[in-house]
Amino acid sequence: MLSFSTKPTRENALKMFKNDGVGRNQYIVRFVDLLCAIDDECSIALDGDWGSGKTFFAMQVKLILDAYNRQSGMDEESREEVFRIMESLKRNYDDLYYATVYYDAWANDNNEDPILSFIYEALKDITVTRPDNQRNIIDIAAAIAEVVTGAKISNLLEKIKGDDFFKTIKNEQHVRDLLKEFISNLIEERGNRLIIFIDELDRCKPEYAIRLLERLKHYFDDKRVVFVFSINLSELQHTIRAYYGVGFDATRYLDKFFDLRVSLPRIDYDMYIRRCFQEFATSHYADQTCVNVIKHFHFTLRETERFLRLCKIAYNKNANLQRRGALYELALSIFIPIAIGLSIRDIGAYRLFIKGANSELLREILPDTDQNRMWGKDLMLKVHEFFEESDKKRDGDIVVDYMKCLLEYYKAFFSVTPAPSDARRLEEHGLNIIRTTIQQVLTLLSPLCDYGKGIAKRENP
Repeated sequence: MLSFSTKPTRENALKMFKNDGVGRNQYIVRFVDLLCAIDDECSIALDGDWGSGKTFFAMQVKLILDAYNRQSGMDEESREEVFRIMESLKRNYDDLYYATVYYDAWANDNNEDPILSFIYEALKDITVTRPDNQRNIIDIAAAIAEVVTGAKISNLLEKIKGDDFFKTIKNEQHVRDLLKEFISNLIEERGNRLIIFIDELDRCKPEYAIRLLERLKHYFDDKRVVFVFSINLSELQHTIRAYYGVGFDATRYLDKFFDLRVSLPRIDYDMYIRRCFQEFATSHYADQTCVNVIKHFHFTLRETERFLRLCKIAYNKNANLQRRGALYELALSIFIPIAIGLSIRDIGAYRLFIKGANSELLREILPDTDQNRMWGKDLMLKVHEFFEESDKKRDGDIVVDYMKCLLEYYKAFFSVTPAPSDARRLEEHGLNIIRTTIQQVLTLLSPLCDYGKGIAKRENP
């Protein structure tokens, strides 16, 4: 079964690029087109909310650049896979010869100096993927290490395996000159331009984020270098103010570092959800509710993955309830996904919902539409009941108001002591069946909140 938590590895980035699971491939190649149009030094802010997929977007751009640069060290199978995808997108970058470096700022913000940790990450990448034809780069890095450590390094490849490769800068100007030479040689040996991807800067400690931005500004002024910062711009502004003070003009400050701002395109939620549900073994009704919940709360990719993971747990744990009849499937297909969505977005609203005191949310998530009436009729209607007038209506047929019916079920399921009017549609099943169903529903919810266990306990002393 599909895992809804996708780690940002190169293999997963390639797989998502191949499947175009979130409908962003067209924007990825447009971003590559943008990079190709830049002929001077440039810093680009790729702006998007946390959990919106910035890391994957940047990694997929990097995949394309690496595929067309034969010096990148990408394995041939992956390279050919990228070429096939690009052919389907009617793009060809045969004249592209860009070297790339990916730097996770958040993973390195415990290091004393960001520039040295950046060089360290770049060295690890090039020495692992291309151990040949890199003598100049290694010699310069060894010289940097000599300045830093005060000792000659005879074997850099062995030295960088340790944790203390870089220490405090002792000769900043000398290191600055060496860094410029390092970048120049990296470009000359690996391409005609260098694209540096800086990720997770907005999650770093304020001191580290500021230091990284300012050092990049001072050290890297080569016209062949382009920086791509994957950031949540509003959160980075908060980081800047946390360092310089609440009244500091963070927007103007960041304008010094970012030449271009590109908003990350929204994903195609319909496409993404269809892909997820291909292996999500639920009912058709549950799928529809999940789609409505995701869209209603405007979940990010990360929130959507978390939501679907919790739904999968609930359905796998209680799949046998679907075989007990419409009442149980009604709980599984409508009320459980909404409750899980609320547990992610608003725990206060979640608590009200499982008390039977948040019926307005049903009107918002499952409004009275032709589609909702169509897929809900099998769950909520009895024999000879219809949600709307029909030309085929026979004697004894009853027209039922969709929203009124939905709210009656909701109150009967979740009210601690359902009023007789709320339980009218369930009277033929008996009060014990109603309470048993409530207990089953709260058992599903209990992993999310201890409140559910308490209600179930009070209902069954």
